[in-house]
Amino acid sequence: MLATTTSATTAPAAASTVPMLGYAVMDRDHVDSVALLQAACDAPDGELRAPFAAFAKHLREHFARENALMTQHGFFALHCHTEEHARVLTVVATMEADLAEGKESRARLYVTEHFPDWFHTHLATMDRVTADFLAQAEG
Repeated sequence: MLATTTSATTAPAAASTVPMLGYAVMDRDHVDSVALLQAACDAPDGELRAPFAAFAKHLREHFARENALMTQHGFFALHCHTEEHARVLTVVATMEADLAEGKESRARLYVTEHFPDWFHTHLATMDRVTADFLAQAEG
């Protein structure tokens, strides 16, 4: 389970504790997401912008891969899942804009508390169903 504390150095669980869904592309993306999230959490005050940018870039690529797989295989909950990705990316873009203005507080709270909570739930629900569907679709 991903932690939800507000301490910058303890927010996400170690990448080795990310729940594996049994679908390699998604599992790899999830491990990478947690590693990049941890780097953002570990960034000293005043230095969050670069690690957050790397985390955000990865999320855009990760969600694009997942969206493409769901589209390719005709995933039954495509719209629900892609809309959730779009919602998260909108929040991430807002955090990037804050960081560009030198405002760290909301982005710091996002990486230490809000994203880990969302990610844990998302993996256990939407991504679990998606991974099972994709594995079955590919036979």
